[in-house]
Amino acid sequence: MIPNTLYVAASSAGLSTRATEFIRARSHRARFDRGITGERLRDEIARVYGRPNDAIVDLLDALQSRYGGLTYESGFFQTVVRFAPVCEPEDALEELEILYAVVTGGPAGASVKANGGVEVGLDAAGVVEFASLDSLIECDALFATVEALGATTERYLDSESFETVLGSLVADERLALRPVSEASGRRTHWLESESLMVYATNVWSALGLVMPPMIRAWAIDEDEIDRVDSLLGSTP
Repeated sequence: MIPNTLYVAASSAGLSTRATEFIRARSHRARFDRGITGERLRDEIARVYGRPNDAIVDLLDALQSRYGGLTYESGFFQTVVRFAPVCEPEDALEELEILYAVVTGGPAGASVKANGGVEVGLDAAGVVEFASLDSLIECDALFATVEALGATTERYLDSESFETVLGSLVADERLALRPVSEASGRRTHWLESESLMVYATNVWSALGLVMPPMIRAWAIDEDEIDRVDSLLGSTP
């Protein structure tokens, strides 16, 4: 039995206040298969790879303790996700990592690298996107935050225009947007001001999905949305 005191909803150190509130209000803990752990995993790694890897064994233990069974509706994956990390050392030619860190019931999901980085995957393709699973949770928590904002806009762009528009939004003095670094990844960005929030991502196009880069904005009033639309529309 995994101690509840280590579970992310009980020990939220490292998470922002809004991410903590999101986890406690919007998630539940489901049962999950831990697979092989501890000494059994250490022995299996040594058998397959020819040497032990205590760091991976310890990482799996930490991930299962903090996130194992965590289940909620994810805005990033646009579906219900479940955190079910396991380690399956089977082929010495494959990188040893933590699999099924995030599962969706479909082809998308996430694994965790040996350094803790989160690789978002779609079928056989994958890109390291978030610094940690905490960062993914922070990202998802903001989708709950924007529910209180009434005005919204959305735009799909090509890759070049995406980078240009993102830079324009950050630079615009009227919008006064600032990055939410703890909720952002390499290709996924959250920006916020006192009354406006912007979500921008091109991770799915990087994975070869038909879905192009996207920018969405939510605001208290239409004036700020109009300003965002003007910047989106000014891009060729």
